[in-house]
Amino acid sequence: MHDSNIGKRIARFGNGNLLLKKDSPDSSFNRGGSAENRELLLRCAGYWNLLGKIRSERRRNLRYKYGDQWGDYIEDPDNPGKIVREEVLISRHGRIPLKHNFIQQYIRNIMGQQLSNNTQSVVYARSEDDTRLSEMLTNTLQAVNKLNETDKLDMAVFEELLLAGIAVVKVRFDYWSTRNRFDGKLELVNINRLFFNTDVEDPRFSDIRLVGEIHDYTMDELLKNFARSRRDEEELRGIYGNCGRNYIVSCYGMESRKLEGLDFLFNDAASSKCRVIEVWEKRGRWVTYVHDYSDGTEQITELEQEEIDRINRERIAACEAKGIIPDESLLLYAEPRFEHYWNVRFLTPDGICIKEMETPYLHEEHPYVFAVLPMVDGEIKSGIGDLIDMQRYINRLIVMIDFIMGASAKGVLMVPESAIPDGYSVEDFTNEYVKANGVIVYKPSATREVPFQISSNSTNVGAWEMLQLQMGLIEKISGVSGAIQGQSVKSGTPSSLYAQQAQNSMINLKVLFTSFNLFLGSRDEKLLKVLMQYYTERRYVDIAGKSYTETAKYYDPDMARKITDFNIVVSQSSDTPVFRQIADDMLLGLLQSGQIPLEIYLNNTSMPFAQKLLSDLKQAQEAEIQQEQGVQTGIE
Repeated sequence: MHDSNIGKRIARFGNGNLLLKKDSPDSSFNRGGSAENRELLLRCAGYWNLLGKIRSERRRNLRYKYGDQWGDYIEDPDNPGKIVREEVLISRHGRIPLKHNFIQQYIRNIMGQQLSNNTQSVVYARSEDDTRLSEMLTNTLQAVNKLNETDKLDMAVFEELLLAGIAVVKVRFDYWSTRNRFDGKLELVNINRLFFNTDVEDPRFSDIRLVGEIHDYTMDELLKNFARSRRDEEELRGIYGNCGRNYIVSCYGMESRKLEGLDFLFNDAASSKCRVIEVWEKRGRWVTYVHDYSDGTEQITELEQEEIDRINRERIAACEAKGIIPDESLLLYAEPRFEHYWNVRFLTPDGICIKEMETPYLHEEHPYVFAVLPMVDGEIKSGIGDLIDMQRYINRLIVMIDFIMGASAKGVLMVPESAIPDGYSVEDFTNEYVKANGVIVYKPSATREVPFQISSNSTNVGAWEMLQLQMGLIEKISGVSGAIQGQSVKSGTPSSLYAQQAQNSMINLKVLFTSFNLFLGSRDEKLLKVLMQYYTERRYVDIAGKSYTETAKYYDPDMARKITDFNIVVSQSSDTPVFRQIADDMLLGLLQSGQIPLEIYLNNTSMPFAQKLLSDLKQAQEAEIQQEQGVQTGIE
């Protein structure tokens, strides 16, 4: 059973029904779940397995980022048919597996560029009538982003784009125990727990029809999310047995290995958590579209055509009883339509559905927002995938140069036996030779040879030139050049040329930053729709550090209903120190020229003392007004 009464719109946005009633014909937990649920789990497991390539590539990229760059397995030449880690094979041949971690340097530099060009979400109104309302929604959106600490979240999303080429954030409305209220919540979905239909071809992911994630809950978390009564608690404990009761410490600590061996249906043997699979599926059904000409409203209902005809006959009869000639403007127009809708199920590994409902959101979609680098023919590539082979070659050259240098002769002393004085052993001669201010006394003769040293340069096989070439290529391909890193340049280089070099280096990263900004816009747009749906009471949201109008300080649901999607655009506004400095200089110029009063300047400047100064100014004005009123009262 699930909530599908689309004749009453409000039913589509409820909390859903728990499928844990023994008297329900759909309840089948005693038999291990329905065949339909098990078939759905098999499809989801298939999609999850097909995404193994993305997870494997991400895991490899993560190893290279953390410096484990000789961990790939190759065939062991000494033991045919067996594989061995590269570092083991290198060490076996007497070499040291050295490396230069350019991947970590690249990721840190790119993330630094993203943080130095920070943006903030702004809701723009396309009409002047919606300007004050857009300020209110902007303030509301920024307040919820602050609550979710999106600065940290966005760094994780950006890094996921570099490592995997895809990142997913879940937008929902949930309870915040730290704030003791319900509010918008953003959650980053771990790629190891994500699955979706892998035949997507649209780069905007508009052809998603199934998406979900794997959850591992403690028993308390499970009861909080799915139990609505003590009976539900008993049923859930019966379904999961001893899971969650005996807390056993996992064999993994704070390391990525705990997710590398993740299984779709079952937890780690040492885990004490309860596995739940959340599945959002796009379905289709026949509904009746109804347009009421009497008031111009439109709705979707499950009423059959016969029921619509009966309502029209009643309206016609009511008109005739009043002596009014029936008009088509009073009737209902109905036609059948096939529509899509999103349905969500929460399944146990046995196929038991513990909760099912249609999408509770007015945007009528799933809660996930995808950040994806541009893909071709449905294939996703990570942001650093092209640099791995170059990183491996650089490491190989470093090991080769180190080996050549270690094998070359460096100050070897050649001592003929005749050169060793009488009474000296080889050890005595060596100790005296290397001693500071050492003296070796011997009698020269025609047959006595003189010791000499050999010091040779490393064999020039082009390794150094090749290393320099690879370092230059990896900088050009990645876009992380000396200019963008802020390195010093040759004397006499014009500042304009240096700035142009830094700007040209950013061209290689334009696709990455554009994809990330598009994701921010989509995420904030979906979050704004959720907030406008669930903010049903007036609330104070003035946390932006600015005193806008009174309209912007409070979220008013009655005013928000006047705004439609066609009047609101969510975009990113620059929020960098340079941008703020330019804005402050412009405001200061307007203030000095008398174009704006001091209050407007203090309301819009980013100076840290602006709010305190504005408050003191208001208090001084109020005190002056009260003093003038007292003087006038005394005169009267």
